[in-house]
Amino acid sequence: MNILSRAIGNHAWFFRDGTAYTVPSSGTAGRASKPGATDPVYIDLGILEQLQIDPSGVQEQEVWAPSPGQLRLYDVIETKPQLKIMATLVEMSPLSYELLAKTGPLTSASTQYNPLEGVTKRGWLRIQQYDHNDALFNTLEVFTYIRVTNAIAFNDQVVKAEFQARVLHSTLNTGALA
Repeated sequence: MNILSRAIGNHAWFFRDGTAYTVPSSGTAGRASKPGATDPVYIDLGILEQLQIDPSGVQEQEVWAPSPGQLRLYDVIETKPQLKIMATLVEMSPLSYELLAKTGPLTSASTQYNPLEGVTKRGWLRIQQYDHNDALFNTLEVFTYIRVTNAIAFNDQVVKAEFQARVLHSTLNTGALA
């Protein structure tokens, strides 16, 4: 990857935990089983106004050592690392309503839903980032817990839903720089 200034276009898709997939072969999505990037069951999150990746939340333990008599900072050990991915979407989809109202799975064919009847949403989040020259330069695939984090205003302004995905541990989590 070349070092240069970039304006970024973000694209994201979500694949629900427990859902069957067919690419690269048949299986059921979960922490230890990841669908292929081209599986048709991935849900496009729509237009992303912005995307942020936040590595905060790491806890630090300081190690102090005498040198020769005063204690001086000798090392820092990081524990409980985490990544949060936040995105602002400017399109409402069935998944947006599913996360907002805490419903069961919704699709484009859904006509009715039951608020507060869904389960915690986990699944695979796939992000592709393109630069201002339309060149793919980063792909991230991570197992996440995802939710809507804001009250959504329905008025004469563009509806914006803010999502947060907390990356959960999986040996299949990957990233690739182009």
